[in-house]
Amino acid sequence: MAKDSAGGASPKPILSMREAVQEFTADGDEVLLGGFAYSDPFAFAHELIRQRRSRLRVIKGSGGVLVDQMIGAGCIDQLLFCHVWNSVGPEPAHCFRRALEQERPARVAIEEMSFGAFTAALMAGACGFPFMPSTPIAGSGQHAQQGFGFLPHKFATVDSPFDGRPVTVVAPLRPKLGVFHVQLADRLGNGQILGPLSETRFAVAACERLLLIAEELVDTEIVRQRPELTAIPSFLVDGIVVEPWAAHPTDSYGYYWRDLEHHRLYGEMSKTEDGFQAYVDQWIIATSDHAGVRRKLGEARTRSLMARPEVWW
Repeated sequence: MAKDSAGGASPKPILSMREAVQEFTADGDEVLLGGFAYSDPFAFAHELIRQRRSRLRVIKGSGGVLVDQMIGAGCIDQLLFCHVWNSVGPEPAHCFRRALEQERPARVAIEEMSFGAFTAALMAGACGFPFMPSTPIAGSGQHAQQGFGFLPHKFATVDSPFDGRPVTVVAPLRPKLGVFHVQLADRLGNGQILGPLSETRFAVAACERLLLIAEELVDTEIVRQRPELTAIPSFLVDGIVVEPWAAHPTDSYGYYWRDLEHHRLYGEMSKTEDGFQAYVDQWIIATSDHAGVRRKLGEARTRSLMARPEVWW
């Protein structure tokens, strides 16, 4: 493979979304999906649904509508999460509730963690530590329910070496694959994120393999102008997908706003299983890809969601 003239490193593979799902995932795989109700990799999740991936073990801090859709489509077998809901309304995550309360369309095993403990587990995984101190949750349901496979014994209590008091610790989390939405990427795989990072820096370092979903592919010289934005360094990255509007209906800071109207539409349609299937048929299957979603939204709607009329970097 040709070397990059800017620094001598080899460019990373640039794939279509269809190719990325085919190459990076199989039924039963473990995958961490980045984003925290913003910059969620919806285009990737929708392609998982189109390719009928099943029995996935999904890790997602903020599950939201993305996880709800994957559960309704039968993609997820096990879920490690901090919360799952439709934050617009707020509206319940109806597919998530049906799966837990009625096992429809299928049973989903869940593992819930606080966001603090979740981040600490990723930090331990990123640093190669055997555990990481966490918030004191002894006596809670999360502490009592000790896992199903992701973290068979996720919490423990140890005595502090400084004052002897009990300290809750969390086991390391090392996901097999991480998928992250970024605003900018270069061909080397440097990913730049505008806006909040949440657990991203620890998560990307904890994952064994990494796939970037970028709004835009830029020259390395552009990346070097703002090095502080590079939250994901190239040496961690295994592949890149360039997909504008890949986070819709969540927002991509500096590119487009959250589509509140679409969140409300999904919340209303997903109240019933038939309504959810109609949503999948109309917005995921019939559109064929995420460019098709933009076409279905229409020019006027997409223009109204743009954060700026033109890019600004």
